[in-house]
Amino acid sequence: MKRLLAFLMLLTLLLVLAACAPSNSGDVVEKVVTKEVVKEVVKEVVVTPTPGPETGPRTLTFFTTEADPPQLDILSEIIDEYHKDHPDVYIDVVTGTPATRGERITTLLAAGADAGIFEIEASFSRDWAEAGYLLPLDDVFAAIGGTDEYVPGSYYQLEDTVYALPYATSVYGLWYRKDLFAEAGLQPPTNYDELLAAAQALTDPSQGIYGISIPGSTNASVNFFSTFLWQQCLDYYTPQGDLTFDQPAALDAIKKWVALTRYAPPGFENYSWGDQITAFITGKAAMSVYAGRLGVRMPDQAPQLEDKADIVRLPWATKADSPYVTYGSWSRIAISANTKYPETAKDFLQFVLSGDRLARYDATVIGHMVPPTKSVAKMLENWDSDYARQHSDWLAFFNENAAYTNHPANNMGSIEGCEFNKKDYGPPWGGPIFSKGGIIDLMFQQIYVGGTDPETAWQDAVAQMKDVQDEWLAAHPDWQPPTY
Repeated sequence: MKRLLAFLMLLTLLLVLAACAPSNSGDVVEKVVTKEVVKEVVKEVVVTPTPGPETGPRTLTFFTTEADPPQLDILSEIIDEYHKDHPDVYIDVVTGTPATRGERITTLLAAGADAGIFEIEASFSRDWAEAGYLLPLDDVFAAIGGTDEYVPGSYYQLEDTVYALPYATSVYGLWYRKDLFAEAGLQPPTNYDELLAAAQALTDPSQGIYGISIPGSTNASVNFFSTFLWQQCLDYYTPQGDLTFDQPAALDAIKKWVALTRYAPPGFENYSWGDQITAFITGKAAMSVYAGRLGVRMPDQAPQLEDKADIVRLPWATKADSPYVTYGSWSRIAISANTKYPETAKDFLQFVLSGDRLARYDATVIGHMVPPTKSVAKMLENWDSDYARQHSDWLAFFNENAAYTNHPANNMGSIEGCEFNKKDYGPPWGGPIFSKGGIIDLMFQQIYVGGTDPETAWQDAVAQMKDVQDEWLAAHPDWQPPTY
């Protein structure tokens, strides 16, 4: 026994001496792992390799879910331009889907692999930053323009460190037919009562036109209804994760939302994202809630409506002090903390996210991909295209309202009282509640399709939300709510 103890003590001493000695693989102590062996503690020192000079041939991985051909074409052009000035740097573009993005990156980061440059899953941003998975980007943020340049809330920052930079968001508003409003002697609505009255007045089934298109399917309902909930000075949770959707005021919001559907086209309960656009551009709806993509589709699919359509802020408010909030989520890019070439990766990211490179990228779906920086926003308002020349006012609308975007799964408790203070952290148990076919979506399906009374459907939803949260918390007893 004495020999074993002596051997363990000697082993410990050797490990400590090895940790203190210079090493070609690095000399920065990253963590200390303790192991108990026969009641003796052996310290295992893990070192992080010291990066060498970033010279010679280098390959960076760039993961993106923006896989439409025009976007990939522009990205390829930008990469070629960078490579021309940096002939030793090669960019390997990897595409994926939003549905698999989080799982793919999580697997790489948890395994300690170099995930390169990647679009970050918003709901994981805080956890990954706290775990040390993300490379700080303060220098890139400052070089592009810092707080003077970026839209508030667009970049991801934790405790004064920037970890992810945005390239675009989508901003939702109320599209309406100016000609139909003028014929009915109506002004664009500015609050819920005006909206409800306009929807009723413009509904004429004999002419095949309905007041407003409301999406009722199981992958759109929750997001559109959430904008209404927020403008009622309500939210699903507090910033600390306490459920607030069980308040009677939430039921009143549901009833008001459902009341609008009386003036929606038949079949609205099956409407998803694209159906919102189709209902408007085919003349079936006098009003529709959507972002810039509706305007982009109009010149090709309904050019006769270009001069007859316009967009205003979502007029959901029922109180004088209601906050203005709309739907949208910033698409952001981060860099793996253990990437092999951190300085090169940051330099390339700065190149992509600044100047006319970002403008060209966002212009692939102009108006729908709203830029995060003021300079690029102005570039796109004056872009050399027929669409920008004819609809610079629409582009200005999206730019002006980009700071008011919020997302139910990514921003927990952004509404406090009647104030909008965006919180960059989502409820970690939110998947079964806010995802496609989640609890809120199914609540509305119960009402629209099943004919369930709104109060009964709401009570069922609240009970399920509590069960989901309780189950998650039981499985994660060490979870602590975020502090702000």
